[in-house]
Amino acid sequence: MEFSVRKYQLKDLHAIASLEAQCFEHPWSYDSFCMEYADPVKAYFIAEDKDGKLLGYGGYAHILDEAHIMNIAVAESARHQGVGSAIVDAIIKSAKDAGICAITLEVRDDNKNAIALYEKAGFEFSGLRPHYYGWDMPARIYWLRFE
Repeated sequence: MEFSVRKYQLKDLHAIASLEAQCFEHPWSYDSFCMEYADPVKAYFIAEDKDGKLLGYGGYAHILDEAHIMNIAVAESARHQGVGSAIVDAIIKSAKDAGICAITLEVRDDNKNAIALYEKAGFEFSGLRPHYYGWDMPARIYWLRFE
């Protein structure tokens, strides 16, 4: 699959909110993405095909000298084709370029595809956050530290 990754723009927010609704049980709203876009400590990236169709997005918040991945989503038709890895790589490069020393994230304990994606990128499991995704669903906490 041919695609490219770039920083997101205001014009991308409707497509991002639509993809979010397709991918998550409790999606963020369009208004939430507008607030993310307006926040200067947030950095988001999108993957799009050669025709400009959104394939995935992801971003982080820059907090002191760390980054917290806020969300990553990939369209079902684009999964297992390197889109998620390319977005994670863009986040890592951006974080390093910004002088960030570590990246953290939470992921549903049962989201095996996302866990594999993060572990492939070098993130290390550091513990569970009980009830993060509801009463019976903990979050796995991951960290990627730069030397």
